[in-house]
Amino acid sequence: MRTEGKALNWRRIGLLLALAAALVLITVWAQGYYSKKVFHMEGLKYAKYTDLGSGSIEYRASFGRGEPIYVHTYEEEKRVEIAGEIYEIRAYGKESDDSASYEVLYPGEKAYRAKPFGDRSFLSYDEKGEMMVPGIRFSDGTGQVHRSDPEEPRYFPSELVKASNERYHDPNGSVGFFILALVMLIYAWCGFRYEAFQRFLFHISPSNWMVESPEPSDFYFFMCKAGGIFGMGFSLWIFFTQAL
Repeated sequence: MRTEGKALNWRRIGLLLALAAALVLITVWAQGYYSKKVFHMEGLKYAKYTDLGSGSIEYRASFGRGEPIYVHTYEEEKRVEIAGEIYEIRAYGKESDDSASYEVLYPGEKAYRAKPFGDRSFLSYDEKGEMMVPGIRFSDGTGQVHRSDPEEPRYFPSELVKASNERYHDPNGSVGFFILALVMLIYAWCGFRYEAFQRFLFHISPSNWMVESPEPSDFYFFMCKAGGIFGMGFSLWIFFTQAL
């Protein structure tokens, strides 16, 4: 009996150590992931890859998708380089202390403008001063992106402006939704796996406070397991759709 008790204690200690290690790994991952700033180009999320020095920064999308993007900073302008093509971004007016309107010069001397809309967003305008609305984009089996409007520039002026300045980059996901998903996953797993937790929830329910010595039924335990499965699935949905 003592041997079995010691084995059980070691199992509990091992489980606690494994949980602590998992928590440390999750914390390290979350700190690195959510501390990044990102921007989007052609539906891909880009983050800083390396500082090349002399005012040049390289950005890359996840899993090697898309073209690397290079941002070169000069005294009067910024240049965004994609696949060897250069896009020049120049501020031409201050709308507030933090946001400026920008002129975006494309290869071939075609110029567009981007005006601030909110804290980190921009609206794009063509050479005639008319607002540009992105058309439908879709990709074929080879990954080639096609547009419903062939005259539409491949990279929108607003996208290029956001890429050119880290001040306009967005947070990489939502820490709040990540914490919510993690807490919900732990809660749902405990509700699915541990009878003691299921009984605890049963006894703290206000509907059982006025009943003398209440006991949960088999149907209650079944619903706890079903609810746990649903809760774990829902927490994963929150994580992949809202937290990342």
